[in-house]
Amino acid sequence: MPINTEERRFIRHWEEQRQGGKTAYIATYTFGYFIVLFMVGVALGLFSGLRIVRINMLVGLGIVALVGAVFVSFLQWNNGEKKFRRIISRIVEEDKV
Repeated sequence: MPINTEERRFIRHWEEQRQGGKTAYIATYTFGYFIVLFMVGVALGLFSGLRIVRINMLVGLGIVALVGAVFVSFLQWNNGEKKFRRIISRIVEEDKV
């Protein structure tokens, strides 16, 4: 089965994303996800009426956001690599036939 345009687009995108290596990818996406998760946590805390302004609550939220960001970044890297390898192996198999 030949690859479709969505898979070609993914291959180009993923080759661009993995150019700096796994460490650069994880660091970049961890930073972005940390900001998003921290801000969502603060917003949920404020809307739910929690006293989130205390320093220990903010530090705890920061730690949770950082761990979550690293976890999501690793998952995203692993899923992207699996998909990339699966498509590339299919291309190689088609070339053999």
